Amino acid sequence: MGEWLRDTADGIAHLLGLLEPFAPYATAVVAFVAAAIALLNLHHRRQADSRAEWWRRVEYAMDLTREEDKVGRNTGMQLLNHLLDDERWDEADVKMLSDANEILISELVDKLTLAAAEPRPSTGPPGLFRRLWYQATRRRSK
Repeated sequence: MGEWLRDTADGIAHLLGLLEPFAPYATAVVAFVAAAIALLNLHHRRQADSRAEWWRRVEYAMDLTREEDKVGRNTGMQLLNHLLDDERWDEADVKMLSDANEILISELVDKLTLAAAEPRPSTGPPGLFRRLWYQATRRRSK
């Protein structure tokens, strides 16, 4: 056991002796490696934050498309179209967004067909009878 340890220590000492002329550059090499890792980490973090912000905007646009107001729905659809032109997504995001879009469109179509089928309440009697009713109520108020 002692023999093996001594041979290993001698080998390490010999290797360090060979690397001794490069010792002044060790700090620069370590700093370069640390800077490269930091830049890669920064790039990855920026990309992840950018994609998270993109998804937050997609969720907001999808919420707008589910509003009762026609302007809100149109705004949401325009936002979704605009967000698809952005380069922050990948193919899985587009597939998921496409599936969600189909669900939203079918939901809107169902809602609009139900709204068109329901009779609308009138504010008063129709036609000639409405005019007569208006005149009669006006006479009573005098």
